[in-house]
Amino acid sequence: MTAANDFLAQLTSGTFREWAREVTTADPLGFVDRLPYSERLEKAQATDSEAESIRAGFGEIGSHTVGIFCSDYEFMAGTMGIAAAERIVRTIVASTSRGLPVVAICKSGGSRMQEGTPAFVKMMSIGAAISEHRQAALPFITYLIGPSMGGALASWGSQGHLVWAAPEGTISVTGPRVVEAISGLRIDTSQLSTSAWLQRGLVDEIVEQADLGERITQVLDALEPPAGGGASEGADSSAAFTSRRPLPTADTVPEGTDSNTDMGVGVGVDVWRAVERSRSPDRPSIEGLLASADAIMSQIRGDRTGADDPGLIAGITRLRGWPCVMMGFARVGGRGASVTPSGYRKALRAVRLAEELSVPIISMIDTAGIPPGIETELTGLASVVGELMRELLRVQVPTVSVLTGEGSGAGAIALLAADRQFATENAWLTPIAPEAGSAILFRSLDKAPRMARSQRASALSMLEDGIVDEVIPEGPSDAATIVDRVVDRVVAAFQELTPLAAKDRLDRRRVRTRSLSRQYLADPKGQTPVTW
Repeated sequence: MTAANDFLAQLTSGTFREWAREVTTADPLGFVDRLPYSERLEKAQATDSEAESIRAGFGEIGSHTVGIFCSDYEFMAGTMGIAAAERIVRTIVASTSRGLPVVAICKSGGSRMQEGTPAFVKMMSIGAAISEHRQAALPFITYLIGPSMGGALASWGSQGHLVWAAPEGTISVTGPRVVEAISGLRIDTSQLSTSAWLQRGLVDEIVEQADLGERITQVLDALEPPAGGGASEGADSSAAFTSRRPLPTADTVPEGTDSNTDMGVGVGVDVWRAVERSRSPDRPSIEGLLASADAIMSQIRGDRTGADDPGLIAGITRLRGWPCVMMGFARVGGRGASVTPSGYRKALRAVRLAEELSVPIISMIDTAGIPPGIETELTGLASVVGELMRELLRVQVPTVSVLTGEGSGAGAIALLAADRQFATENAWLTPIAPEAGSAILFRSLDKAPRMARSQRASALSMLEDGIVDEVIPEGPSDAATIVDRVVDRVVAAFQELTPLAAKDRLDRRRVRTRSLSRQYLADPKGQTPVTW
C-alpha cells in the first residue's frame, strides 16, 4: 500500500474504488539513461504489475460522490507518462458524463522524460478533458503537495476552479536543479514554497491534509442546487450539478474514439542536427511570414495587468485575403524567444479576440523555453500556460499551429493545440530542452544530443505519432522559401476548416486530442470497465 493509497482511503473514509488500472504502458522509446527504462519499470512494478504514478477512481467525500485522482510520488517521483495521463483523462471524462465533481491531488516531478514527446503531448488530452468538465458547470478542485512541478502542475495541478496547497513544499514549473544546470542561477526554494504562492495569489488557500475532506465538503455543499429546484423557467433541471448519488455500478465508459494505428518508432532522422539547425539565425519566423505575405499586423500589446512581453507577437492581420489573428514567438538573438507569463496572457487576449471577431487563429511556435527564475514562476506561469492550452482546445473558430523551430517545454505546447498542426522539417518538440533533460538524467549537459535523439522529438516522428498533420519540407531552401510553403499550407487549412460547422470542428479536435499517444498503451481502445 503506497502513501497515495493511504491518503485516498483516508480522504474518502474508505470508499475509494480505483479504476483504469489496466491502462499501462511499457517502454515506447526503448529509452536508456543510467539504466534502461524497462528495468526501472520492472523495479517500480515489482509488487504490482499495474502500478503507475496516478491512482484514479471514485469515492465519497462527505455526502458527495466524486471522481478523484492522485499522484503516487513513490512511483518514479509521480512523473507523468502516457498511461498516467490517460488514467486522468478517463477519470475526468467519466465524471463529466455522470455529472460528478473532480478532485485532483498533485505531487509530481513533471513529465516523464523516459517516455519523451509522446508523453509530453498527452498533456493536451488532459487539458481538453478539463475544458469539457468545466464547461459542463462541474466543480474541479486541485490540491498541490510539494514538490509539484512541470507538465503535471501546468496541465492540471494549477487548473482548478479552486487551487489549494499543503502547508509545505516547492511548487514550480521548472525544477531548481534544472535552472541551476542550464543558467547557473541558484534558486532559493523557500521563495517557491506554497506560502509564497499564496502571497502571490497563485493558490487560493493553504489547507492541512487532515482538513482537506472537510473543506471539499464545504465547497460541494455550497454548490448544491437550492431545495425545491430553483431552476429558472424553461431550464433543463436534469443538467443541474449534484454529486449526492451512489458510486458507479458495473459499466463501460467509451472515450468516443478509436486509437491511432501503431506506427513504429524508427524514422532515421538525426534529431540533434535538426536541433542545431533550428537554432540558426536564418529560420522561418512570424516576422518573416508577415514580410513574405506582405501583411500588415495591427499588434495587440500588453497583458492588461501592467506588463508586456515583446517576445510574444500577436495581432490582427490578413493572410492572402484571409482575415486572422496571428501569434508567435519573436526571434531574439537568432533563437525563438523565451516568453514570460505576461506574453502568454497576451496570447490569451489574442485567442479571445479571434473568437469575438469570428476569425481564424494561426500560432507560430519557436521557443528556447521558459525563462528561468523566481519571478517567472511567481507571476503565474503554470496557470496561464495551462489556461492558454485549454482555450485553444475550446475556441470555436478555425485554428492552425505551425512548429517552425525549437519546441522546448511548456511554452511550446501552450500554443500547439489546433485543428491543423504542421511542422517544418527541422522543427522539434520535447518536454524540456535536450540540455535540461541531460542535466536531470545524467547530471551534465554532455548527453544533450542523446536526449534529443531518444525522445521521438523530430517532425517526422511527430507525423508518425499523429501529433502533426504534415511535415513541410525545407531541403536547402532559404527561410523566405520555407515561409512561403508555410503560408500555402496555412491558407489551404483555412479553406478546408472554415466551411465546417463549429461543432464539427470541435468534435474532430476533441477526438484527435484524446487519441494522442494511445497507440503506446496496453489498452488502446479507450474503454475502461468499472468492475465494482
